[in-house]
Amino acid sequence: MSAKAQVLRDCSKADPGTLLAAAAEMRDRLRQRQADDSRDCRLSSDTIAEFRAAGFFKILQPSSFGGLELLPSTLFNLEIALAEVDMSAAWVVTNMGLAAFHAALFDPRVQQEIWGSDPDAVLAFANMPGGKLIDAGSETYELSGQWRFSSGVDHADWVLLGALAHGNGPPVAGACLLAREDIEIVPDWDVVGLRGTGSHGIRASAVRIPHDRFLPHADRFYRRGPGLRVNTGPLYRLPLPQLLFRSISSASIGGLAGMMAAFLDANRERTSMMAQKIAADPHVQAVCATIDADLQAFRQVMEQDLDAMYRRGCPGDADDLAGRRRSRLNATRIADACFMHAANLYRAAGASPLYRENPILHFFNDLLAARQHAANQFEVHARNDGAMLFGEQREDMLL
Repeated sequence: MSAKAQVLRDCSKADPGTLLAAAAEMRDRLRQRQADDSRDCRLSSDTIAEFRAAGFFKILQPSSFGGLELLPSTLFNLEIALAEVDMSAAWVVTNMGLAAFHAALFDPRVQQEIWGSDPDAVLAFANMPGGKLIDAGSETYELSGQWRFSSGVDHADWVLLGALAHGNGPPVAGACLLAREDIEIVPDWDVVGLRGTGSHGIRASAVRIPHDRFLPHADRFYRRGPGLRVNTGPLYRLPLPQLLFRSISSASIGGLAGMMAAFLDANRERTSMMAQKIAADPHVQAVCATIDADLQAFRQVMEQDLDAMYRRGCPGDADDLAGRRRSRLNATRIADACFMHAANLYRAAGASPLYRENPILHFFNDLLAARQHAANQFEVHARNDGAMLFGEQREDMLL
């Protein structure tokens, strides 16, 4: 039996419990690889191979094309567990897992291209509309453009790229699918935090793709993507943007939990310059207790919002859209709250986190990078949502 066939056989029986158990078993190895991943600005190929073998990238992949088709909360709980050790590794798992969800909305012929001969194929994406699609005749487009921030792209077989399709009338925003050999990776990911995500840039020049490799965002928003003809389960009726926002929030939840664990380990017996035990400081105790309570609350809100959308089936009526706005704001505020908690922990830790090898510094930088992600600029969404409450009608495809 080939190694790939062994991977598929092993992960075909995966369920939430076995996936979390696999993540727990990897913790020490992820820690050992972190320094190299940070230096190389990409995850180790060994880590990616372990994730493939465990079925992590298949959680939201359609069962009709070799995936597990589990609940999205399974992916986010896995991300939290991994982020407690390594936020970069968790980030890549979830982003590539959500790319599989996105691909499930494309025409079945496109899904067959991706997974028909290789059910273990994985995808990366870059959502910014960095590409321009021009109709080239014979049912094809020509795509050129440049994108940034494609997490895990070094390990991807396919990529989903944001683009504007130009033709008669206004440009149409959407995503297009390219094979790995049709793109050039631009190694520009040299940053302060989340270095191991390898979120490098992508360049494409005059690449020809068939029309069915482009999916307008409107089709995604109104749940009329052609992939729904074969992927009929309730999972694929969930709004993709809601999942994308949570991929960032969940990494921050896990990262803050990991940072607090490192803080508690370092300060149980440590004393300050005033010979006072840090663990006896009422301020430090209050900071840690508040973080512990908020971490629990963040997870509960995430799961409750997802469960409500899943049960509702996302009908797209006014009540549903209002719920989606609140749910998005809940998700996008989490990274900011986690970073503010991280700043308080960092300050309470004294000078020791200034040293590069200190895990508290590592978590702090990763949480800072997550807060800076465009998806977490919650103020923009709050202004838009508030205007809607006052009766202003605004088009919003990021729900």
